[in-house]
Amino acid sequence: MQEVYRLPERISATETTVLILGETGTGKELIAKAVHDASNRKHKTLIKVNCAAIPPNLIESELFGHEKGSFTGATERRIGQI
Repeated sequence: MQEVYRLPERISATETTVLILGETGTGKELIAKAVHDASNRKHKTLIKVNCAAIPPNLIESELFGHEKGSFTGATERRIGQI
């Protein structure tokens, strides 16, 4: 557990993307918040995305958005979450 408590500070000192994996109820969101709060980006908004809840064929559009007509069913422009 001590290593788990040290990881957010070590990770937040870097400018890298972090993927947090784990079973339901293991505290992934708490770790994400700890990393964010210890980083230089702590004054910016933290966007949490449950990727498991998004169908694989829609994840790119959901995260990054799309333009009207960019694929079948894209009837309007959509701004992504990231």
